Amino acid sequence: MKILQVTPYFPPAYAFGGPVKIAYQISRELIKRGHEVVVYTTDAKDFDSRLETDSSNTIEGMKVHRFRNLSFTLIKKFKLFITPQLALFARKEVKKFDIIHLYEYRTFQNVVIHHYAEKYDVPYVLQANGSIPRIGKNELKWIYDAFFGYRLLMYLRQTFILKASGLLSSCRIVSIGYVLI
Repeated sequence: MKILQVTPYFPPAYAFGGPVKIAYQISRELIKRGHEVVVYTTDAKDFDSRLETDSSNTIEGMKVHRFRNLSFTLIKKFKLFITPQLALFARKEVKKFDIIHLYEYRTFQNVVIHHYAEKYDVPYVLQANGSIPRIGKNELKWIYDAFFGYRLLMYLRQTFILKASGLLSSCRIVSIGYVLI
């Protein structure tokens, strides 16, 4: 299968914690099992520095595309990774994948990829990594959910079973009627 992994941060961006390692380890395992893996991520190395975005590179068999973040201020204050070039790239490329694996819940990348996945009828799975509960910066999370989040989850309901991590994520998803594995 040709699998697209979409995450706001990917090695060597270890400053962003566990999800970086999770996305990397899953991608490595998929490669070992004979799948073709492509990663869309941002250029954030940490909260202050960027990685090169000029071209895609290959890490242990994974083709990694890094898209330039609009603002590190947005990353520092709101953990918001805005990558406008992703939209132009995804418009042409998303239809080439058999399945898409989204990491985290409230991301710009998920909004963009969801749009094209739905347009081209490409299924995706969401690995929330505990990001579904509205803990901290609650107002912004409500706004995201109202405009984008629920639409993203509804498409999941129609195409795939949602995998949630953490009890709070599970409770939140169950309360809006989604199946868990």
